[in-house]
Amino acid sequence: MPADFIDQLRNGEDITLTATGYAALLCDTTEITSGDIYHSEQDECYFNYDEINGEYIDADNAVCAFGRRGDEVWTHERECVEYRGQYYVTDYLSDNDIVILHDQELCRMDFARYVESEGEYYREDDVYYHESDGEYHLDPEDEEEEEQQPQKNTLWGYDQGPRELNYTHEDAGAGTVFGFGIEIEKNALPSFDFEKEQIYSSTGAVLERDGSVSNGFELKTPVYNLMSPKTEERLKPLADFCNIKEIQGAGGHIGFSMEGKNDEELLNLCRGFLPLIYAMYKNRLKNHYCEAKPINKLIKEKNKFQSVRLRGHYIEFRIFSAVKSYDTVIFRLNLFRCIAKNIGASFSRVLIMAINPAHELNKLLTGLNVYNNAANFERLITDAIEFHKTIGRGRLSQKKIDKIIETVRKNMATT
Repeated sequence: MPADFIDQLRNGEDITLTATGYAALLCDTTEITSGDIYHSEQDECYFNYDEINGEYIDADNAVCAFGRRGDEVWTHERECVEYRGQYYVTDYLSDNDIVILHDQELCRMDFARYVESEGEYYREDDVYYHESDGEYHLDPEDEEEEEQQPQKNTLWGYDQGPRELNYTHEDAGAGTVFGFGIEIEKNALPSFDFEKEQIYSSTGAVLERDGSVSNGFELKTPVYNLMSPKTEERLKPLADFCNIKEIQGAGGHIGFSMEGKNDEELLNLCRGFLPLIYAMYKNRLKNHYCEAKPINKLIKEKNKFQSVRLRGHYIEFRIFSAVKSYDTVIFRLNLFRCIAKNIGASFSRVLIMAINPAHELNKLLTGLNVYNNAANFERLITDAIEFHKTIGRGRLSQKKIDKIIETVRKNMATT
């Protein structure tokens, strides 16, 4: 026995037998709700702290769930419901944009409607809006005038289709594994024939309805292995969907993950690129659903409608605008490959890469029609510097800023 343990016994301190079968000082143990006693450090894998009820519980009954304001907490499984592979604290479903429907099924709030006469929520596809009273009902207001939607069954309902496939490890090569996925919204249905089941079985992508593009669809790509050459092969069959022109009200959210890092850690590693990304899509920041914030507020508030949303095992870039074409998808794929190769780079380093004609980041940016114009490229860099002043870490001296702009003008004049 350790000498300090023997001394404590001599001083009359209480000891107890732990559930794992050995003696320990009572002051070094934790009692859980079942009455079992464990060593607070050596047995910590056997219990968890229930953050909802403020007590220690058996690890077999504990789950990590989304709770108040979308924060992740550990609590007893009986306090939660499971929805699409994730646990949610029952008392905080509304904080996570989830409602309980009339049939006790769960549904995303955006795709459910409250029927006043029934006092319950129903899926939006199962109810009818009545102009006469401004409420939703179970029957149409005028069935004879109800328009038919011949292509309605070609899409899954929002969040009701299969989960998009994950190829991060299937296509993995050497080095750190990065995940990449993109949501492609269009405000019109394809003019060509397609079967959602066939698209899913051949590509892993999910085609479903989405409230923000009520006349069209949302295509959720699989989670790709970002650095794998197979990713382009898997994307190619989706090109026709990407090239549909109607994008009113659409977005192009991107999911990004890094093996071994949680959302907060990964966001901090991406902070050097954020001012540049904000500058590229600054018009999106005028919308209430992708608010720009400093890193610390993005992490603290974890709001659904912020420019970068923290999702636990990955981060969701909501700042990206609608996908105009398949070329847009490939550009964003290569942009995130550049981010992954330079993960953790400071904003100063990102600026150096962006203005260096020999660097792949510069080639990516100036390869776009909008930034092969000298004035527009300079505006991009100056906008990024301005965003860095409000959301970045550290400050650039005016001398360094002037030097950067001078370099930009010199490089663009020679290309």
